[in-house]
Amino acid sequence: MKELSTPEVAIRFTELLNTLDDYDTIIFDLGDVLLNWDSIHFTSETKGIDDVRKMLNHSIWQDLEKGLINRESALTMLSCELQTPYSKLKELLELSVASLKVNEPMLEVLKTLHKRNKKIYCLSNVDRESFSYLYTNFDYWKCFDGLYVSALLQLRKPQETIFQYIISSASINPKTAVLIDDKSENLQQAASFGISTVKYVKDNITYTRIEKENNRSLPDINHHVIKKKALGEAYLNGRLHNFPFCKSFVGNGVELMGSEDFSKEIFSTAVILHSYSSLPNDIIESMSYEILNHDGKNKLRWCFYKNEARPENFPDDLDTTSMVLSFLLNNNKLTREEVAPVVEQMIGNRNEDGIIQVYFDDNRPRIDAIVAINVLYLMHQIGYGEREALKETEIFVYDFLTTQKYLKGTRYYPAPDVFLFFLSRLVVDFPNAFQKFHKPLIEMLVLRINCSSFPLERALRVIALKKLGIVNRTDFLKLLDDQLEDGGWPMYGLFIAPRSNTYFGSRELSTAFALEAINLMSKRN
Repeated sequence: MKELSTPEVAIRFTELLNTLDDYDTIIFDLGDVLLNWDSIHFTSETKGIDDVRKMLNHSIWQDLEKGLINRESALTMLSCELQTPYSKLKELLELSVASLKVNEPMLEVLKTLHKRNKKIYCLSNVDRESFSYLYTNFDYWKCFDGLYVSALLQLRKPQETIFQYIISSASINPKTAVLIDDKSENLQQAASFGISTVKYVKDNITYTRIEKENNRSLPDINHHVIKKKALGEAYLNGRLHNFPFCKSFVGNGVELMGSEDFSKEIFSTAVILHSYSSLPNDIIESMSYEILNHDGKNKLRWCFYKNEARPENFPDDLDTTSMVLSFLLNNNKLTREEVAPVVEQMIGNRNEDGIIQVYFDDNRPRIDAIVAINVLYLMHQIGYGEREALKETEIFVYDFLTTQKYLKGTRYYPAPDVFLFFLSRLVVDFPNAFQKFHKPLIEMLVLRINCSSFPLERALRVIALKKLGIVNRTDFLKLLDDQLEDGGWPMYGLFIAPRSNTYFGSRELSTAFALEAINLMSKRN
């Protein structure tokens, strides 16, 4: 640890580090532990409160921290309750946020524990807007194995359910875990589960080791999730056993109401193989066999349509091809050497701005940010990611994210969450290459939570955030509720033919993504 400001403080934090080092799992609070801040501010408005803590301790603010209301509603109601003008409450909050600073000695403790390969989690009561700000403006998040934020869980400390949830979902052994927090009620609740505690209040540290065996039984919060997963798997596997090329439907709206059977494309099958990680081996084999028999006249290149349904002169596309090749490489059905000639064709298939195009056909000059992402994924997968010829495509994707163009969807994928999902795979699987994408991606994903009610979009947000280390229980609970009686999830138009405004989708697609979300949320760390 680096030298600290005073010998006394240095000694205290060295002792704290030694104490925490006895545990396998350390759970950190944020405010008043990792972050220092000022709560009292005097403004030109003299009426009402001057201490933000009076607002934060109110039950209305606690509902905001649980994600049950938005900030504007909370401040409006608190203005009445605290007899303080709305504008003053907003200003006090802004001044408090601006005063946030890292507690440097505590940060050094966190970093040292991270280097020692401890399991470290964040468990904090914080509203969604504040969390988005914190994530964007501070840099210690990579030290955590998981972030449990009250507004994304619809739970808050000191509720016993939030401790039940983190213990279960993170597979924490309370006997080898310790919580560091500033509030006695939070520490007492943690101790009731057998978790040791450290109370930290402005450099004063009180440590309590829980010695006796904790006999408190934990409810099986995953029981109903396991049942839903089994139902979903039975539905999906049954459908794919009967139709290895999954059924698809077309309609004029994203919900595919009154849609018609259109089982003439292979793209839905490619998406499932590319994105769902828990298919049984026999289904993978049958789907792979069908896919490999539909690469058309151009070896190892694929078209959106099945061979027999391909319109005359309709070209192969890089989206279907990159997804299929990624899957086949991951499952050792092709080698890097076998796909290299096609990959070189893809790299050469750029427009005059240097951006990878959608089709293997210069007469169809189309670009799409999600297609670009899927091609970049394949390139990095086979070790071609640093090619200079791909730089403009990467810039195109980054601009699409940071200027929020994704909010209008892409040419072939109408939903913003689809872009964020596919980008998250790229960022998670190739973190060094796409480090600059990480913060803006998480900021956008957090802001999207509960923004749309379509089950497939909820699943995409759950998957993306969980892979990035953030638990999105809000969308997950509603996704579970959307499961239908037969075990599947409702149909959804994942992609679109822009000229005809025709949406394509299937229940298999929705169900595959829902099951992937369930697998990740119930996965033991």
